[in-house]
Amino acid sequence: MENSDEQAKMIITRYGEIWMGLDSVTSIGVGKTDEGKPSIIISLEKDIPATRDVFPAEIEGVPVQFKISGPTETL
Repeated sequence: MENSDEQAKMIITRYGEIWMGLDSVTSIGVGKTDEGKPSIIISLEKDIPATRDVFPAEIEGVPVQFKISGPTETL
């Protein structure tokens, strides 16, 4: 299957609720790799290796990247 934004969104729909329950995960979205290809972006409050280890480098051909976002504010 071709790596596309829609494919990344389908993966997030399928697994996002589970991923949001992991320690330090603050958000999940679609982004781009340095080469401009769609990717799944996992935002973490802090870099916890055990949380990163849950994710493979790619899912169904879509790369997984991490962003350290820091704490989220609650309004």
